[in-house]
Amino acid sequence: MSTYPRGVTVEEKPTSLLPPVRTGTIVVAIGTAKEGPVNEAVPIFTLEEYGDTFGISGDWEKHTLEEVAQVAFALEAVSPVIFISVGNDASSVSPSDVVGGIDPATLKPSGLEAVEDVYPRHRLVPSILIAPGFSKYPSVATAMAAKAGAINGHFKAMAYVDIEVEKYTDAPAYLVDNGLKFPQIKALLGKGISGEKKYHPSTLAAFRKARIDAENSGIPSKTVSNKPLYINDSDFHLGLDQANYLAGQGVTPLFNNANGWVFWGARTAAYPSSTDPKDTFDNVRHMFNFLNNELILTFNQKVDTPITRRFIRTIVDSYQTRLNGLSAREDILGGRIAFVEEENPITDLMDGIATFHVWFTPPSPAREIHFITEYDPNYWKTLFGS
Repeated sequence: MSTYPRGVTVEEKPTSLLPPVRTGTIVVAIGTAKEGPVNEAVPIFTLEEYGDTFGISGDWEKHTLEEVAQVAFALEAVSPVIFISVGNDASSVSPSDVVGGIDPATLKPSGLEAVEDVYPRHRLVPSILIAPGFSKYPSVATAMAAKAGAINGHFKAMAYVDIEVEKYTDAPAYLVDNGLKFPQIKALLGKGISGEKKYHPSTLAAFRKARIDAENSGIPSKTVSNKPLYINDSDFHLGLDQANYLAGQGVTPLFNNANGWVFWGARTAAYPSSTDPKDTFDNVRHMFNFLNNELILTFNQKVDTPITRRFIRTIVDSYQTRLNGLSAREDILGGRIAFVEEENPITDLMDGIATFHVWFTPPSPAREIHFITEYDPNYWKTLFGS
């Protein structure tokens, strides 16, 4: 290199504000298929691609992932979807196959454990886990909740599970008796019917939610409750008081109202055992998952950067800009990020640990809109006016 520089030189500096990495709403479906790869997380973008990869038989009872493909691509038109087939002969597939595990000899994952491969292989972060036809088994629902709570050790998702009971009044006790009162579970009741087809509620809810989020720039601030569905009947017919009872017990049923057939209730399965808004409203829980995952993805690039004032300012300024944008869109009511001295003892900083505190408030859904009506006798005076 010349030691005598002349002329014009240009130097680029790293951008001080880091744009967030958007995670979107990715549904991971575990079930059975006619053919194709087994225990592999496969991203699919169209119904035709699904058929080429897994085959189509028309028998949704045997091949549960066909229902998922139909709802995702034909009804809601969202993609991609991650499919994990646990087998091609449905009669031999058991709930334990869906729960899966790690082969000690090969370390190859199966069933729900294959969810761990989604991000490393495809750089997609799961948002919702479903297993239609299998999540009705408590062992599967419990495993789904556990996996949703910590994917790859730090990502978070929701598990949408089907509740199958003979009487609607049995549903709340089913959650309690089977230990399913988790904030990461959305418990859904009632199969949707369209023509001769029956859809599991977890499938309908997951992709209705994905569609709502897609229309909101990928931000999951809105609940799936009270949004019209592509069905015209259900195997449960509830009155408003019955549907409200279930919604108040952490169960979300299908319900026919002025909007048509909808899911009725924005609560997670944790309610009313828990009343913390971040754990008991589905859209608020989704927002916490979304922003927690976004923080990990966005600032992973800063790991092993020296802890300096510029390092701190870059993270604070970058994410404050993001929070301001979400506030302007009203996806959150407000938010802030700070590097608090009391939360960063010198011993932590010396050990390479920097802690940032983030506050944000997703709006709760309006579960009750209350009006006061009153008879006013003073309006009789209008009879004597001009």
